[in-house]
Amino acid sequence: MDDVSGTTEGRLGRRQESEESASSSGADVSVPRISLIRPLVNRRAAVYQIISNSQRISEFPGIADSGESVGKRAVEALLNETIYVNIDLRSFPDFGGKDFKSTLIKKISDKAVDSLSSESELLAKVLKNRKEPKEWLNSLFQVTNKRYLFLFIDEIGMLPSRKFYQFPDLDPQRNPHKPNVYRLFFEILSSFLVLPYVICYLAGRSDGIVTKQEDAITSRVNLDFLCLDPFSEDATKLFIQGMKICTGEIVLQLLFPRHPEGPDWFFKQVYNYTGGVPIYVRHVIQVLVDTCVHNKLYNLSERRMRRLVETVAPMSDIIATPEDMEPKVLSMFCTLLLSSILEYRFAITETIYGGSVNEDESKYVLDIVNNFGFYYKYCSDGILSGDKRKGEEIDEGDIVYEIDEANVPMVKLVYPKIVLKAVKENYKQYPLLRYIYYLFSLHALVEASSSLRFRSKVIFASILYVRCSLSRQLGELSLFHQSFVENIVFNTDMCCVRSVPSFSSELTTKYSADEQSYSLNAWKDLYDKYLSEDGIFLPNKDNSCGPDILVRVSVPIDDGSSSSDEGYSSLTEMFVETSSKKRRVYLIGIALKCYHCSTVSLAMIKNEVDKFLVPVSSQLELEKNDIWAIQLVVSTSYNNEVSSHFVDKLNWVIDTRKKDSSSSSTPSHDMNYSNSDQGGLRIGRNCQLVVCSLDNLEKFLGKEIYDQIQKVCSERENFLTKVTPLSRLIGTLFEHGWARGRSAKPEAYLEKSTEKNIGANRVDSTVKSSSSVVPVRQGQFDWMEFLKTYCNLTESEARESSYRLSRLREQDLEGLDSYLLEVLGIKDRQVRIKIVAGVEKYIESKTNA
Repeated sequence: MDDVSGTTEGRLGRRQESEESASSSGADVSVPRISLIRPLVNRRAAVYQIISNSQRISEFPGIADSGESVGKRAVEALLNETIYVNIDLRSFPDFGGKDFKSTLIKKISDKAVDSLSSESELLAKVLKNRKEPKEWLNSLFQVTNKRYLFLFIDEIGMLPSRKFYQFPDLDPQRNPHKPNVYRLFFEILSSFLVLPYVICYLAGRSDGIVTKQEDAITSRVNLDFLCLDPFSEDATKLFIQGMKICTGEIVLQLLFPRHPEGPDWFFKQVYNYTGGVPIYVRHVIQVLVDTCVHNKLYNLSERRMRRLVETVAPMSDIIATPEDMEPKVLSMFCTLLLSSILEYRFAITETIYGGSVNEDESKYVLDIVNNFGFYYKYCSDGILSGDKRKGEEIDEGDIVYEIDEANVPMVKLVYPKIVLKAVKENYKQYPLLRYIYYLFSLHALVEASSSLRFRSKVIFASILYVRCSLSRQLGELSLFHQSFVENIVFNTDMCCVRSVPSFSSELTTKYSADEQSYSLNAWKDLYDKYLSEDGIFLPNKDNSCGPDILVRVSVPIDDGSSSSDEGYSSLTEMFVETSSKKRRVYLIGIALKCYHCSTVSLAMIKNEVDKFLVPVSSQLELEKNDIWAIQLVVSTSYNNEVSSHFVDKLNWVIDTRKKDSSSSSTPSHDMNYSNSDQGGLRIGRNCQLVVCSLDNLEKFLGKEIYDQIQKVCSERENFLTKVTPLSRLIGTLFEHGWARGRSAKPEAYLEKSTEKNIGANRVDSTVKSSSSVVPVRQGQFDWMEFLKTYCNLTESEARESSYRLSRLREQDLEGLDSYLLEVLGIKDRQVRIKIVAGVEKYIESKTNA
């Protein structure tokens, strides 16, 4: 065969699902297992990805220069002139004295000639030249009468094992010029992949492959990373509909005898919980079948089935997310989770600032996401070729996959909620991870989650949630200075983060048929149905007909009380608050302008008031129902007409109280007060307008985050579409929240991170010994450390109890008894006894100190 120079494109396919069945770590072992038969779902998109990359065969000798149609000639070559060899590394020969390269060539040769007559004679002829890859390949083509080699190597995740380290040319310790086994493996493949007659696909499970883009790029061969996308919602439905049990009965007929085709909400529940990852879809259905058949639970309602679905635990043996993540690693994990929820798109070759994880210095985004066990899918985003229009029948050939300026495919991340549910248990005291977990349930969102306005409010709400988690009272956040809620405690541990229908000016009725939008005259319906509990609420559409974020916070009050803003700081007041039945509700509508370039004017503020305070005041009967409404306007830029009202850099506050009001929530000497009709802004009773000053916004966000937002406001699209700026923001927010989060030795991270200072929330790491006084965070008593050190509670007992006690102060310890502990929600009698004994021990240690 002629000596033709050129480069063959190697293909690295990463199979992202395990074909092996695995049992649930959370399933009841007493429930008998029913064998499932899963269907073959047409993965046309995945097949098209492979075929589209195999088009490089048109560059091979004998294809483009044949004088025939390139497409026809390529198909003929693939069908009639190609050797197909499949190597599974699970059954690869053990080390027998030969190196890996020689053993691999022998294995390929064996497979290529095993169907030919005179097999032994032909194999010997081929192997004479195995030391020279080019000559070996020519010999292989000669004896098989073929011209090209299609090589598929499966389960490459087996490479970092003792079996393969025994081969001298795969052992990193004997090859210091290559840092890991994958680079050595790619180097070996390069020796014959550089020849223009070979197509190679490598595959493995994402939880087994730990190679990096960097490892492949250092090879002499250009390797493209491919993946099998998780199922779409429609594919998930088809997959479930085709499932049967071993007796031939259809799964859906077992679960829903009255609705054998299966309700659509059921498929959506499974898809939302599994992310469409096939192995988890199958696992969830397996557990549901076992549980429902064993307990005779049939035709469950949507609500009961959702609760059952979300109790299914993942298979612990395939969770790739690292355990016991250090703060820096957890920060990156949260960044990628948000990137997944917000559908950030990035090129498969994109790098990320500060991307090292677990001492891994690679900065490729896909290397980082692989480390955490993320899945990813190629972005088509509905882009069609030619004249195809949305709604027309299409096939995969019509899909145009999204690429960047360098013609590199774009991908977005998928992280199954079933896995996050298990992972978050170890980090549920970290506020940002709790917030992100809530976001995974916001499947009612109508607008694309990748829209810039939606991203901005999700990110701002994350900052709000974390800041509230770190504060005893909302007044500690400058955002709420001088407002009705200044002295109110907002316990984020007990609140939710949810989506709610948005308001549309186009609706004349109260709400649309599918309740995706409400009209402005339907606040009562929305409030009764969606705002009955405290929490942070994100409207599901990006429009200008309502607040960007809603916050509901309530406090107990004594019957007949008229005081609007009592503080609850002491233990006695805490008990009164907990035992009271009547509650005062504060409803806050946030008009978020801090990611916008436009300068906020008085007319814009009036428009926000008309969208929230005016309809709320007229429809919710605020005084009668003891509801206080606050319109909060947040911006990074105001015109002179507005900024002139920021006296001494304080918030501009407008409400119906007199200037000499003695209300405890707004001391008169601190008020930047305006009358209720100031500037044409008329505010009704029980209503308040708070326009946040630039200085107070900076204090709320923290200078570093504020500077980041200010810096990129003029190019906000870049800020809200790139992973690196998001990772910097999350990293800063993480440092602010770590001290109030998981208590597993955060000081170890602080010693490594010398570039930034956590400031007011930094952990005091001057712990003397277990007999000394408990370490106290600046302004905060360390309940976790107290409960473990003095009360001898387990990690889980301490974590649960600290939630209940987090609003108390150190000086409240002396009044703490078993009865009050029970009132605060600590139901376990033995735990209460331990805590009371620990209090006595702690007080004694302080006395003797």
